[in-house]
Amino acid sequence: RCQIKAGGDRSPDNQPMTTLSLPLNGLSCASCVARVERALRAVPGVSEARVNLASETAQVDGDAPAAQLAAAVERAGYGVRRQELLLRISGMSCASCVGRVEKA
Repeated sequence: RCQIKAGGDRSPDNQPMTTLSLPLNGLSCASCVARVERALRAVPGVSEARVNLASETAQVDGDAPAAQLAAAVERAGYGVRRQELLLRISGMSCASCVGRVEKA
């Protein structure tokens, strides 16, 4: 799953920049790390990408969509571990509440 952490920095078009943490698989050496970092840095909107071989994670700074980052990793020959996330939302009492949550 991707974890998003908002930062105080802004992209050139004044959008807030974030740091995404991508869980990876298939990495076995420093060459793999370099290949994934190059692939991620080539995605428009990425200002920096750091891959940790031991934890098999990538930290990506910028405003690129997570789907584009995952596609870049997969084109480079590696995988992004995907997990399903179930959110329990309390306090909804009517159809209008459901509509608001779905639009959010």
